[in-house]
Amino acid sequence: MSSQKDIKDFFQIDAQADFDFVQAPLLVRRKEETKALKGKSLEEWAKAQRAFLRWTKDKKIFTEEYLQNGKKMYDLFFSEKGLLQGNVLDIGGGWGLFRQWWSPRETDVFIVHDPGLERFLRGPHPLHHVYYERAFNLPMTFVEGFGEDLPYNNETFDTCLVAAALDHCLDPEQVLAEMYRCLKKDGAILVIQHCHSAQPERRSPRPPLPKRVLKHLRYPQRLPRMIYKFLFYRKDPHLHHFLLADITSMLEKVGYSEIRVDVVPTTESVYAFQAKKKKA
Repeated sequence: MSSQKDIKDFFQIDAQADFDFVQAPLLVRRKEETKALKGKSLEEWAKAQRAFLRWTKDKKIFTEEYLQNGKKMYDLFFSEKGLLQGNVLDIGGGWGLFRQWWSPRETDVFIVHDPGLERFLRGPHPLHHVYYERAFNLPMTFVEGFGEDLPYNNETFDTCLVAAALDHCLDPEQVLAEMYRCLKKDGAILVIQHCHSAQPERRSPRPPLPKRVLKHLRYPQRLPRMIYKFLFYRKDPHLHHFLLADITSMLEKVGYSEIRVDVVPTTESVYAFQAKKKKA
């Protein structure tokens, strides 16, 4: 759908020199580390990313059942919401699995902007190709980089998406602000994120292990996985934990309007935040 020149034209002129377009449109790599994100915070992100990579390699955690449930969840959600439209920017989207629910025109592009280059180059699990066959038959461009520092022109994308990734970002509000800048005047953002349901004024402490075990007894098949995670994955790879009000507050502060919040089907704590860019 898109030539190398097409992809490069999405980038701000001043930012083009920071990227290597030799492998475009499949892959666009940074020439050097993002200057604005150097320092201790970047080291913290890298440590959490390594923990996440270890988790996705563990077959006892990343099971076929887990993948099936996730695919079913999003099938139901997009059947109700409608498919992603137009030029799409997917922040933290890895292998671009959300192309599965994208309805492109001939010239539309799907750009995944993600710092996890190692995970992208390693490639998805073979099961992903089974369950996401449609996605892998649609084009995409993987751009190496952080959502806090997007290189794209203003008002470029019809849809901006960040799914199960905002809690991995160093500065979530800055990510949402950058997405706002890159959205067209009539563009829409979709944030899909696990959130706590505690009241905004006080976060509830995490329940003790026995209470969490009792909760999971409603789903006996999940109990061994939960215990295994507790024993071998005590360190949390997420940089943030959000309340519902945290996400809506950030969206409002950045300037989004018509904010709508829905529970994603088959889940109890995964929410979809849909909002529009305010028209001038």
